[in-house]
Amino acid sequence: MNKSKTVLTLISFALVVVLTACGGTASAPAPTPTTAESANPTRTPRPTAANAQPTAAPTTASEGSIIRPPPTNNQSELTTLGNVQVEMSIEGTIKTEGQADETIQIVMREIRLQNGNRNLVIESTTPDQGIERINYFLIDGESFQYAERDNDRTCISVSGSDFFTGSIITPESLIGDLKEATLAERGVQVNGFTTDRYTFSLNEQNLGYQGQANGEIWVASNPNIVVRHIGTLNGSFGGIAVEEGGELLPQSTGNLSWKYNVTQIAANTTITLPEVCAQQQAAGADIPLPPNISNTLRTSNLISFETSDTAANIAQFYQTEMVAKGWQASETNQYGDTYQLTFTKDGRTATVNISAGDKQTMVIILLDS
Repeated sequence: MNKSKTVLTLISFALVVVLTACGGTASAPAPTPTTAESANPTRTPRPTAANAQPTAAPTTASEGSIIRPPPTNNQSELTTLGNVQVEMSIEGTIKTEGQADETIQIVMREIRLQNGNRNLVIESTTPDQGIERINYFLIDGESFQYAERDNDRTCISVSGSDFFTGSIITPESLIGDLKEATLAERGVQVNGFTTDRYTFSLNEQNLGYQGQANGEIWVASNPNIVVRHIGTLNGSFGGIAVEEGGELLPQSTGNLSWKYNVTQIAANTTITLPEVCAQQQAAGADIPLPPNISNTLRTSNLISFETSDTAANIAQFYQTEMVAKGWQASETNQYGDTYQLTFTKDGRTATVNISAGDKQTMVIILLDS
């Protein structure tokens, strides 16, 4: 990791440390990969979400009281709303002596439908990388990752992968589970909900770090969810070494601001796959898949999976089922437990590569049109 990235990560950690004095539970953040292909936005700190348990919002305190703040949203609470959109935006800057400023700008927007279909968009903007946008889809039980960068459009379908849990940063990821806040006013209409508004202010000083977090929270009581959450983190960090005996980090300052909103959306809302993903589905529609497979991966010209069945049985499956799907057997090669089967159909070629491992049989199907 270069020094600039190290400073960015440590500043992110230092900003999160502000929760420590207040009994928060968020963990130190992990650095985020810097390419769209790695399925995460560029140059954005990715703190680990707090694991705090929801706490019932107070109902008897008067305005101006310092009380336990509203709960952390979880999956079960949001599913009670039907079709819903959750959005989190983060902006900020890291300033380090002798280095160019590090800009943080990210928007995460997730649509969750009552029928189980979901779409998560992560968009990051940085001066040196431009706009990177990644879409995750869960439609009828099949997961897709769709990435846009410049003029490139790629789609990958992966079975057994959860693209959604922990993918959207929440305010608790940045400041932890608040132990106290001030009840500012009751009965405020926000995002179509009747809410109570809270304010909070946290201060922290540690070795090499000092910082402050301030913000407001709007919480509904029925259902008991955080509807809106805004805030800022500001801190300075420096004079310590990343590794024992290592070079001291230069003095750096950082700031983050965030906005989090939950809104209900129309009951007739649908989620549609991008054209690239839809074309990919169509291209592989006549490729049969045996039962009891795992780790399935699909791209525009490749399908791969693993199975506990033998290589010989899988070869027999494709020799039978491909013909049943209208494919014509072209060529068969076998080397022990390794098979290569070639089929043609309407100017297309499908090459089925089967190889036996210690415990699993690996299948890779290459499509050529």
